[in-house]
Amino acid sequence: MLLLAAAPCALAGPPIQHQAHDVAAFDLLVRQLDNGDIPLNDQAAATQALERLGALLPPGDAYRQRRYEYVYCFLAFDNDVKGGYAYAGRGTEQAQKAGDLEAESNFRICRGLYQSKLTTERDALPDYEAAIRIARRLENSRLIADALTWRGSAQSLLGEQAKALFDFLEAQRLYETVGNTTAAQSNLISIATIYRRLGEYGKAGDYLRQSMQSAQRKGDKQEQMVVYMQQGFLATERGDPAGAVAPLQQALALARETGSRQSVGSALLALAESNNARQRHAEALQQVQAATKEFQAVSDHSNTGMLLLQSAEAHAGLGQHELAAREFDLAEASVRQSRNMRYLAELYEERSRNQEALGKPAAALADLKLKMETDAALARMAKTQLTTLMSWQFDTERRELENRKLAADKALKEQQLATLERVRGWQWLAILLAGVLLLLMLWLAWRQLRQSRHLHRLALTDALTGISNRRHIEYMLGEAVDEARRSQQELAVIMLDIDHFKRVNDSHGHPAGDQVLEQLVRVCLGALRQHDRLGRMGGEEFLVVLPDTDLEGGLQVAERLRACVAAARPVVDGVELQLSISLGVAQLRPTESGAASLVRRADAALYHAKDNGRNRVEAAP
Repeated sequence: MLLLAAAPCALAGPPIQHQAHDVAAFDLLVRQLDNGDIPLNDQAAATQALERLGALLPPGDAYRQRRYEYVYCFLAFDNDVKGGYAYAGRGTEQAQKAGDLEAESNFRICRGLYQSKLTTERDALPDYEAAIRIARRLENSRLIADALTWRGSAQSLLGEQAKALFDFLEAQRLYETVGNTTAAQSNLISIATIYRRLGEYGKAGDYLRQSMQSAQRKGDKQEQMVVYMQQGFLATERGDPAGAVAPLQQALALARETGSRQSVGSALLALAESNNARQRHAEALQQVQAATKEFQAVSDHSNTGMLLLQSAEAHAGLGQHELAAREFDLAEASVRQSRNMRYLAELYEERSRNQEALGKPAAALADLKLKMETDAALARMAKTQLTTLMSWQFDTERRELENRKLAADKALKEQQLATLERVRGWQWLAILLAGVLLLLMLWLAWRQLRQSRHLHRLALTDALTGISNRRHIEYMLGEAVDEARRSQQELAVIMLDIDHFKRVNDSHGHPAGDQVLEQLVRVCLGALRQHDRLGRMGGEEFLVVLPDTDLEGGLQVAERLRACVAAARPVVDGVELQLSISLGVAQLRPTESGAASLVRRADAALYHAKDNGRNRVEAAP
């Protein structure tokens, strides 16, 4: 629904001017507004809908008065978040006193919406969950679906993508069950958002295209704006920030048409993120400042952390590193409060670069380590969510299969009782059905196994280079350490980093940087021995595990890698580049506490190589 600022309704005091009262027409209009069947593209349209609903409200009808009030709660406070929260609180209390569970559920959803903007999405969850419990008690499928979509949106922003997807899929099933095709089509945008955040960009793009077609058919500018925003985010996450500009500008134009300052602020903030990614920091800073004014005007504090982060990135890009440092620190406190791990990882990476520019290598290294820890936490979270999704999918398919089998068995028994003379024929039919079910179970099990293997490979492989990702190479290193200790063999590791790789991205763009990484990985694989293992730790940093190798052997392998990369001359867009790498080598000590300390020593040697001029190999003491 579109939210706008308007005069207080009956809940706040002043009476409504009633005109022609029609209970059936009032109920129909409430249902249409609840379902989203009437596009509310600007403030005038929303105001007109509220005036029309108030005119149809029968005087003295307390039940319908509360329905008018919860519709008003959603439509009247887009530019007054504090007012909306207070209004929803009063509505919740009055609905509880009246024992009106349906109104209470709607008011709790409304209060959760404004709570999320005043503080965080986590603070809104109790109201959403209470709304779901009430709606389930009422067995109101549409209301259950509405509450599920709001809780799913909050969970998704908090990083709980698996839980959010369950909510959206259940809501989709309920919307389709009650025939609410408009809400079902709108819910596809939420499902697309989940797939985008899970890295399923192809699925996300398909859902967004379908949602845009639906929004354009309805003439719903609000929905079109949301789809354009998601298309912009999708382009940015795919590494194409330039491709994000057009849809985000479309979203900004539609937001200004609707008069929603929150939507204008969101679009400006998204454009700032895109421009920072494209090194257009001055433009990004202007957009952050404009977005800040929009959010402040409506008391929306939910984007404070991201505003500070983008402002800090812009100031750092403009060379104002001291100011950027202060903003990064403020952003960290806000982002930590919201518990958004993705934003934290971005913050630590950008602040590390700023610390390096300030000549604070120790602080830069500390932030890089925080980035690594946050990435590891995100990886664990992603693994947990993938496992949860796979388990949920398997359980769902198993339940469906069991239901089909129960239905088939029931039909078979009824037929056997009704037609005893055809018992033998039904027995053959039962055998045939059992065979079909067995084949179906085998097919489902095979498909589940194939998908499990595919997801396992994805979880262990770096998507860009095809080599082991951080989690997998660290696992192989741990195995190698255990084997070295059991067999009393030597073990060495190499940490390597591409020198001045940021210049490649700045000069040729991130897609070109990705091509360089792919070419250099092929060069390194060609220079390694058969039993050596190469993995990407993140960005342009890699780890090589060298089983049965002492420090001297590790130095020889490292020098060979350095020489091969120096001679490689990768070509991007017809331009031949000359790159170099710095390497740190460490050998496992008999008293070493484990793989982590071995990697730390190699990492320290790598930084020593960089400090000594780069394009060189250094051994850890």
